[in-house]
Amino acid sequence: MPRERADLRPGRWRPTMTDEGGPVPAPLELERLSAAERRQLFHALPKTDLHCHLDGSLRMETVCELAADPEVRRLADRLGYALPEDTSPEAMKGVLTPGVDCASLEDYLRPFDIICGVLQSRSTLARAAYELAMDCAAENVMYLEVRFAPQRHIHDGLSGIEVLQAVDDGLARAERETGGRILSGILVCALRNYAPEIGFLHRKVREAFPYAEPRELGAYCSLDASRLAVEAKRQGIERIVGFDLAGAESGFPPHHHRQAFHHCIDNFLNITVHAGEGYGPESIQEAVTYLNAQRIGHGTRILEGGLGLVRYLRDRRVTVEVCLTSNLQTRAISSLDAHPLRTFLSEEVRAPLCTDNRLVSGVSLTDEYALAWERFRLTPREIRKTVLYGFKAAFAPYARRRQLLLAAKSRLRALGLGGERSRAEEAAYEAWSNGDLVSA
Repeated sequence: MPRERADLRPGRWRPTMTDEGGPVPAPLELERLSAAERRQLFHALPKTDLHCHLDGSLRMETVCELAADPEVRRLADRLGYALPEDTSPEAMKGVLTPGVDCASLEDYLRPFDIICGVLQSRSTLARAAYELAMDCAAENVMYLEVRFAPQRHIHDGLSGIEVLQAVDDGLARAERETGGRILSGILVCALRNYAPEIGFLHRKVREAFPYAEPRELGAYCSLDASRLAVEAKRQGIERIVGFDLAGAESGFPPHHHRQAFHHCIDNFLNITVHAGEGYGPESIQEAVTYLNAQRIGHGTRILEGGLGLVRYLRDRRVTVEVCLTSNLQTRAISSLDAHPLRTFLSEEVRAPLCTDNRLVSGVSLTDEYALAWERFRLTPREIRKTVLYGFKAAFAPYARRRQLLLAAKSRLRALGLGGERSRAEEAAYEAWSNGDLVSA
């Protein structure tokens, strides 16, 4: 029997389309839907999450369980991580989800020291990746790119390749168990700044180069991360699709890390860069011109540079990964009124919605779409474009990206979000439903 698509407008929506085709719903009138009906719609949207940090997106119960595990605590203590004594959900929530109480990006990043402390083994890394992908699949995320800094997990008992293989194993398990209804990629993050507290590897680098400047050590560590990404992909971890620069932005400009990014470009890895979050538009401009960024993470301060930079990104099809809730919490913006999303939409900059850190920010992608609608009153056409921007900007191989895009267009049309019917789109959606895109 064909499966009926969810009717998100009880008593008002015309017959919905089945997976095998059928009537196309009339165009949506979002203002007429109740808040619950709109949330159902946003949940049902075919989605991508292109900016999602592994270590910021664990399940709360998983962090609590691991932090209470004696073996995990012994390893964390040996590696210099101080885990809380009280690992109850109530106590951990106050530590791990600072919400609007953050004073800055640096304040927002503090929970990561605790979370990284429980992610120092292959089993915990694989579990975190698996659970994240399963959580995304549960809200109809079709494609997920997981980013993290392997150097925060490397130590004398765990190599960089083993770290990446563990995350790859977790994602592969989720793809198998969902029948390919979520597909995924890995983004390897370098960190802008050198700091001994970042982890075992950074402390060893300082021991090896005791007289080097911190900026020089940071550049060396990012180059090492780029070499790890390239080598891991060469060894068969095909989910590695790109390279990123993350961490404290102010005082650590992108051009310090050119060598690392040029190594990735020379070896055909895609590039995304955190920029314009903790520093001004100069950071965005450097990311694009010095590091050849195809995507920008956050970009919230872009309007300080005027519309010229916005249009430069648009004309080059550089995508901005928008994380509304996170930007409020890190004080990258004073309020949603100050966010450039409306400008991105009007100037037709590719700007898909993303979560950033599901645990630390306390959000899902459904939440982000609901927030965007509440504040910016996205039209059905703008919602459709925002969704499709994510698929177009994905770093997945072309054939897979095209099939995902066609499947998403079919699903959007079934939800009443426009577009002409296409046999290719229907075939792609059927292939995705049957798990046939896994090998694409």
